[in-house]
Formats: sequence, C-alpha cells, structure tokens
Amino acid sequence: MRVDWSLRARFLLAASVLVIVLCVAFATAVHECIELLEDEMLNHTLVREMQEFKRDVAVRPQTAPPSVGGLSGFVVRDVSGRAALPPEIAGLANGVHEDIVIQGRVYYVAVDNVGATRLYLLLDTERVELLEGDVVGAAILVGAVALALAAVLGLAMSRAVMRPVTQLASDVTHLDPARRNERLKNRHANREVGLIAAAFDDYMDRLERVLEREQAFTEDASHELRTPLAIISSAAELLAEEPALSAAGVERVLRIRRAAGQMQSLIEALLFLARGEPGGRQQQCALDQIVREAVEVISAGAAAKSLDVVVKVEPVVVTGAPAMIACVVNNLLLNAVNFTQNGAIEVKLSTAQLTVRDSGVGIPPQDLSRIFERRYRGTQSRGLGLGLYLVSRICGRLGWVIETESAEGRGTTFRIRLSPPVETTPGRVAPVPVEGV
Repeated sequence: MRVDWSLRARFLLAASVLVIVLCVAFATAVHECIELLEDEMLNHTLVREMQEFKRDVAVRPQTAPPSVGGLSGFVVRDVSGRAALPPEIAGLANGVHEDIVIQGRVYYVAVDNVGATRLYLLLDTERVELLEGDVVGAAILVGAVALALAAVLGLAMSRAVMRPVTQLASDVTHLDPARRNERLKNRHANREVGLIAAAFDDYMDRLERVLEREQAFTEDASHELRTPLAIISSAAELLAEEPALSAAGVERVLRIRRAAGQMQSLIEALLFLARGEPGGRQQQCALDQIVREAVEVISAGAAAKSLDVVVKVEPVVVTGAPAMIACVVNNLLLNAVNFTQNGAIEVKLSTAQLTVRDSGVGIPPQDLSRIFERRYRGTQSRGLGLGLYLVSRICGRLGWVIETESAEGRGTTFRIRLSPPVETTPGRVAPVPVEGV
C-alpha cells in the first residue's frame, strides 16, 4: 500500500532517520570503545596485580592472594592445593585468560609460577559490566534527547522550509481569473519556489490564450448560428400567416418553428456550457409549459410510430435559464421516441420530480453506467453520444439529480429530482391531453 507523505512529513522523517542513524552509529562506536578499553584495562590491571603478587610470594611464600576490588586468587604449593582449584581454571596455561565463567560469574584469570608455586589471580568483571551498563544507559538517554531535539528542530526547520511553498499555494488559491495579468513570479524571489511560480505563470499564459481562442469561437458561433435560426423562425412565422396555405401546410410550418426553437435552445445550452457560465440568464420559468412545448415537438415522430404519449403535469415554476431547461426536456423526450418502436411514452411532472418513461428497447447493463459520458455510444445508440451527456451536465448546473432505471427489452425511465426549492402555481392537477398524439 502506497503512503502519500506530505513534504513536511518527509522532511521530519528524513531528519529523524538521520538522527537515529547517527545515534546508532555513535552508540556502536561507544560500545566498541568500551569493550576495547575494558579488555585493555582488565588485562593491564590483572598483569600488574600478578606482578605484585609474585614479588610478595617470592619474599614471603605464605602471602595470601589479594581479595579486594573484585580480585581473588589461589596459591598451589602441593597436590592438595590443586584439588581446591575450581575445575574451570585448573587446566589453564600461564598467561591471561578472558571470560572464564565460574559458578555463573565471568572472570579474567591470570596464571603464573614462582618457582614450584603456581599462582592464580581472578578478576570479577561484574563491576565493570555494571559501569558499562551505566554508560550504555547514558548513551541511550542522550540519543533519546537528541531525537526529541531533532523532532523539535526538524519541525521548526520544516516550517521555515515550507513557508515559501505554503505562501505560493495560498497565492495560487486566491488567484482571480478575472485579473488575467496577475502573475506570481514577482512575488517569490526564492530560487526554487520562484522557478515553480515562473512555470505556473507560463502555464497561465498558455491557458489564457486557449481561453481567448475558445471565447472568440463561442462568440462567433453564437452570432453565426443564431442569425440563420432567427431568419428561419421569422420566415416560418410569416409563412404560417399565408391565407393560401392549407391546414396541413400550416402544421408543417409550425413544426419547423418548433424545431428551430429547439435548435436555438440547444445552441444556447452548448454555449453556456462552453463558456462555463452557471446556467445562463436565471429567471422564473414554467416547467410545465416547457414540458408541453417539448411534447409538441416530438408529437409528429411519436405519431409516425403510433406511440401513445401520456402527459401528466402539475403547474411548476422553477428558477433557471429556460434554454437550458428546455434542452434537458427535449433531449429526454427525443431519446424516448428514438428508442421506442411500439407502446407508449409517459411524461409526469410533480413538484418533486420530472419522470420520462418509455416502453422501448431499454439499455444493456454494460452501457447503463456510462450513458452520461461524453461521446459514449452504446450498443444500440445511433447518435453522437452528446444528448444524455448534455442532460447530465445541465442538471448538474441546475442542482438537479438525474436517475436512470432500465430493463433491456422493457423500456427505460429517466427521473430528475428537482433538488432546489420549487414553487407551484395554484391549479388543479390533471392529465394534459396532447393533440394529434
């Protein structure tokens, strides 16, 4: 499992590891020095004491071995004296012998002769080991104190080291996209942080050029697309007033007008999304009226397939951009008509939610979780994969929640929960008939 360490934590960890390594190295060096000094000191002490003991025995043969400072000894003058020796030292040759264990205690043993008399001196190492333990304990205490100081100093140093980075992060957070000439390099003279600030400024410059090109495109597209649509709408309006036009011709012209209006709504929604605007011009709009108009737009396609369209709406007023809301409703209804070959389409609107249910082919399980992805085309899709993507994006902007239920071969239900507060206008809840469907 990969652990994501912060820069400050990495700095503290590095400082702590360095101190621990140094403490361990220092403790190892101290231990080795103590062991070396211990051997030298014990050997030197034992050799010196043996020389003095030999001189005393040479002058006074009955001299007893020393018994102070951890020293003890044996004098072997005959066979009975050898029998009194501990078996661990009885067979030792002349010289100094280290780490001889007698009855659980460790001794340094020196063996030498004075004529026919054999001398044994034993030096108990317990006192030295106790001193060594005290020194090791002091070293551990010093190491713990050093580690604590390293943590405190490391924390202070990490704050000092991180201060320029923290300030840079704060400056980046408070950058205002509206002030395009605002740059960070001049605020940070630190070499490393200054390089980051300069790189970020360069990225901002390139990003601004991209945004300028996108803004220019959306402005040009807005003008170039709206103008012909306005001409189509006005021409269709004038044509519908021609007295010589038959009733069927008037109906076709009205369909052209509705289709042009639908296209106008789609263009506005796309432009709003491209510009990153919060949803266009916010205003109170009648959602039930938008639903009725959308049903009228798809009525011809539904009639051509002999589909029944059942509409049940309550008068509901919501806050948002009419073009954005119309784009959502139009796409859901058009999607229902395209994927339903027989049966019915049901549209229900209440103060809580909008539901569009069809009896079409349904959505395969492997496609259901991806239908709102941009340009995703399922196994039965014939479009460009933008309709439901736009619906999802616009619902997100409006604060609505869209849910989908589908059974392959039995139809699909899209349910939009109107999360923000909604207002209802007085009126009786009743099914709304759709002419010609």
